[in-house]
Amino acid sequence: MNRFFIKHKLTVNDITHLSDSDSEFVINKLNLKEENFIEVETYEAIYLAVISDISNKSVEIEILELISEKERRESVDITIVQSLIGKEKIGFVIEKSVEIGIDMIIPVESQYSHIKRNKGIKEYGLWKKIVNDAVEQSRNIKPTIIEKPIYLRDLTIEKSDNLVCLTTENVDSVSLKEYLSSCEINKPFVIAIGPEKGWSSKDIEILKEKGFKFIRLSGNILRTETSSLVIGSIVKYLKGEI
Repeated sequence: MNRFFIKHKLTVNDITHLSDSDSEFVINKLNLKEENFIEVETYEAIYLAVISDISNKSVEIEILELISEKERRESVDITIVQSLIGKEKIGFVIEKSVEIGIDMIIPVESQYSHIKRNKGIKEYGLWKKIVNDAVEQSRNIKPTIIEKPIYLRDLTIEKSDNLVCLTTENVDSVSLKEYLSSCEINKPFVIAIGPEKGWSSKDIEILKEKGFKFIRLSGNILRTETSSLVIGSIVKYLKGEI
């Protein structure tokens, strides 16, 4: 059965319209008629619907019954602690984090952050808009939480979680593969990613005190805005979420 996506919430007996592009597809490609059944997907659920009217380029439908509700995960499974980087780069991280399903982003000011905390706070409204736009595009039923920027030293986390910090600095570290092979994958992850210039010795001490384990990647050196997305995607895959 053909399925179409509608952005807004729906309930049984609602009457609504398909988008212009979907309506055009129904009329010109699928050749569906009034009283034909279709499925409708929203952020929250999937419904059975019937085409109630077709006029010009518009398709009206009536919601008949709920097929299934989408599972909502209330826990925060993956958090990215991202040192403040350039405006375009952090916008990229936020947008793509929503698309792959990262649960939370905590921007932090570390010693070599490109943007300072106070400036980051001024950008917070823009970041929330980026989240909202990416949620709409990706149909993510659990929008990524974007926190206001804090200082690295003020970061509060559960030490029982998987706390990993990507580093290229001269500190004791293990490969990401080695860490993931020995950790409890079902526990929440907090992934700390530094700025372009890396972590300072003071940052390293703060991260150690907070319980982070230091990891490194094999192969090519990734840009800071790529690293969190790569590691986050790997963790989501191992958790069976991607």
